[in-house]
This record gives sequence, structure tokens and C-alpha cells, in this order.
Amino acid sequence: MSPTERYQRIAQIMDDVYRSYEEGLVALRKRVVDDMKRKLKEGGVLDPPRAGSTPRSAAARKRR
Repeated sequence: MSPTERYQRIAQIMDDVYRSYEEGLVALRKRVVDDMKRKLKEGGVLDPPRAGSTPRSAAARKRR
């Protein structure tokens, strides 16, 4: 196998590995988004409010 052929084979392997990595990230993102949507649908909020916090609008926080 010539050096050029070896280089092309290595480049092909790297492309395949990266493609697989990207597909895994897409699948993970989809699972996270689906889970967050499910949690919002079930409970209406993702996390409970912190202890001692008071509900304020974003505009009220910006004015301070």
C-alpha cells in the first residue's frame, strides 16, 4: 500500500468516526429535548423555585 493510499484510508476512517460521533450527539440532543418537553408537559416547570426566592418578572430584575 502506497503512502497516499494509507493516508486516504486513514482520512476515510477519521471521517467515519466523526460522522458516527455527530450522529450520537444528534441522538443525545433529541433525547434531552424530548425529556424536557415531557417534564414540562407533566409538571409545567423544569425545576422547583429555590428556597427563599420570590417570583419576579425579568423586567423587574433588569431595573435593579
